[in-house]
Amino acid sequence: MKIGILNAIHPDSSKLDWDGTPVDAYIRFFQRADAPFEFEGFMVAQGEFPDSPDACDGYVITGSPQGVYDEDEWIAPLAQFIRDSYAAGKKLVGICFGHQILAHSLGGHAEKSEKGQGLGLKQFDVMQKRPWMGESSDHCSLYFAHQDQVTALPLGAQHLGGNEFCPNVMYEIENQVLGIQGHPEFTTRIMEDIVALVDGHMPPEVVQTAVSSLEQAPDNDAVGHWIVNFLQA
Repeated sequence: MKIGILNAIHPDSSKLDWDGTPVDAYIRFFQRADAPFEFEGFMVAQGEFPDSPDACDGYVITGSPQGVYDEDEWIAPLAQFIRDSYAAGKKLVGICFGHQILAHSLGGHAEKSEKGQGLGLKQFDVMQKRPWMGESSDHCSLYFAHQDQVTALPLGAQHLGGNEFCPNVMYEIENQVLGIQGHPEFTTRIMEDIVALVDGHMPPEVVQTAVSSLEQAPDNDAVGHWIVNFLQA
């Protein structure tokens, strides 16, 4: 399979050290999950899109500092590409912003949450088990860095996981679309860098809780295998 990574992070808007680009970080994440895929990156936040949905067998949409409601000139074309790819039967996986714009583009809704920011390692309940999860636990922990949330799922979506702060952490549509609010591609170093960057710009209690949470490891490897299995299913 050839998987297109749709990078929704403009280089001018990210101060993180990705050890390359966000596309490189996602490829390393997939390599850790033994993904047997060919990859191609598309810098959608800079207006670079595949020629058509048929350019790849499936697509992964990255996180972004932008919101689905923003008026950046690349966001509406990305939403249309998602709809075209869905109509073409392509597999679609969204992480954080990707999770939100998948829902928003396919009939759901995402917006800035009045609950504030979710930052650091957070646990959520796995409410429905799917075959691609294998022998999974009833709980999962991932790194989070967001305020926007999916507040309404698209018609036909299955609610797979969530917690009190973020009810819609994970959903699936017809074994074709998978949205995950957390960041399984984040290493501990990336999460530490994010916490350091937002320190002083977020409530101190949010930052301190995030710092304390980093003492435990996320379930990145398990979720990596979920995503690989989902793309292959």
